Amino acid sequence: MADESTAKPEIIPWPDRIRRSGELKVFPGPGFSGSVWGTDLDRAIAALNQLLKDKCIALVFRKSDAEAGSQITAETIPGTGLHGSAVLSLVGSGDRERLGALKLRVPTTPRIGSVDVGPPVRLHILVHELIHCIGLTNAAHSQDDVFIGKLVIAVGGTVNGKTLPPDGSGSVPPLTLGAKTLTNIKRAWELPPPAAAAR
Repeated sequence: MADESTAKPEIIPWPDRIRRSGELKVFPGPGFSGSVWGTDLDRAIAALNQLLKDKCIALVFRKSDAEAGSQITAETIPGTGLHGSAVLSLVGSGDRERLGALKLRVPTTPRIGSVDVGPPVRLHILVHELIHCIGLTNAAHSQDDVFIGKLVIAVGGTVNGKTLPPDGSGSVPPLTLGAKTLTNIKRAWELPPPAAAAR
């Protein structure tokens, strides 16, 4: 069992003023504009917004034309892996520590062996990283949805009579929010109710 005094938090929320706004703005920075990731970002934002709407979470991601005023900057970094990262800038300290800004980073050319991954895999990577951008850390990873800690892709072979393609498109997990992820998103984004007025 981990020492709870040094365990990493599952959630680092945005300041209340950001959460009250109901939106997080994403600026497609270096490597996104003019690449497949730019189109994938539009699809990932639309997919996650629909998942959040379906679960009655008052958060909308919006793509921004300017880095200034955007909470999130999306970038590519050299690499061929299947995992992105979210680099946090924090403000405050202790139990008042909050997100100040965030860089969402994905590998420039994710591959399975020598084959570039297909759009479903890139979409999964981006939706996963956007969930991190809500304020969920690696300690909040799940086992049963798009926020799974380790993406495992199958290629080749046959499932239900269909051959799995080499780009991983046939085995990427569906874009769903499981109970644990949904609870953590609500904890990260929803503001606590105002304290009862003194009588």
